[in-house]
Amino acid sequence: MPWWGWVSLIAAVIGIAWAIDAWILPRLRGKSKEVETRIIGIEDRLGRIAEYLDGLPESPPKIKDPFLEGRKLAKENKYREAINQYETCFQPEITASQRVALHILIGNCYIHLSELEKAEGHYKEAETAARDAKDDEGLAAALGNIGLIYQIKGELDKALDYHEQALKIEREIGRREGEASDLGNIGVIYGIKGELDKALELYEQVLKIEREIGRKWGEASALGNIGVIYGIKGELDKALDYHEQALKIDKEIGRREGEASDLGNIGNVYLTKGELDKALDYHQQSLKIDREIGRREGEASDLGNIGLIYRTKGELDKALDYLQQAQEIFEEIGAKIEIERAKRNIQLITQSREKKDNPKP
Repeated sequence: MPWWGWVSLIAAVIGIAWAIDAWILPRLRGKSKEVETRIIGIEDRLGRIAEYLDGLPESPPKIKDPFLEGRKLAKENKYREAINQYETCFQPEITASQRVALHILIGNCYIHLSELEKAEGHYKEAETAARDAKDDEGLAAALGNIGLIYQIKGELDKALDYHEQALKIEREIGRREGEASDLGNIGVIYGIKGELDKALELYEQVLKIEREIGRKWGEASALGNIGVIYGIKGELDKALDYHEQALKIDKEIGRREGEASDLGNIGNVYLTKGELDKALDYHQQSLKIDREIGRREGEASDLGNIGLIYRTKGELDKALDYLQQAQEIFEEIGAKIEIERAKRNIQLITQSREKKDNPKP
């Protein structure tokens, strides 16, 4: 059964994309207890990181120009250069809500760089500024992104609290886009916790809203997350159908991070079906895209999945090599849950290799 996937950071507001990551114990599917299993997340495995742009696109040139350049650089995955541009926007004449927006944008760059403490610091600066300015939209974005930090760290109750605060605000101000993203964030938490029916209910709400507001990347995200839940439930044909719908949309709109996640999800379905060569092909496609766009968390997930496939094939040396590469990246980005799972699985595979090399007489 599929083992790796990456916690998707979920965007609370206008953001990138989101996904579910759920650790599934072998007993849920009656599989071997030798290796812990996990179904890959959907979407961009980073998830929907909230963006808030209040007033910046309409600001004077000395603010607007570096802001637009920062946006361009961020879309090109040049996050450090983008941070430098955003920082020049902190001029005396910016409004309180623009200050909130800049802290969120800078935090988003740091989260893409997997520098979680710096990201959290900027999100909390945004939270404080938004509360002082009574900026509800900015506050919801900041709270949702803080929730993502705790989600990555594995502090799920804290993450859930922040996402629920963000959802309450979005509903109060009538922002359906934000409501959909927050519902998705909460669905991820329930998926990780193993409360699958609750997660499925939330994702179906998200899908309904995304279709009503015509947000195609959000629709793809929701389809992918629903597919993951069906995969966990063992309804593999349903899972494959939802993932293929998501992949079709992401290809049409050119969302490469979504495409990478969809490919990985399809690979995991084939892995669960025991079609190892197909699974390997899809995960290698996903890895290629994640490396091209510089998504470290996605790369780690792909490496872990490929390692699992080689382990299933009995190629234990290759399996260890890929899993160790995945562990190194998870350590770099500070993903506590991922690191511990990696260590345990590497230990189990090492023990299997030792038994194979030194059979008892």
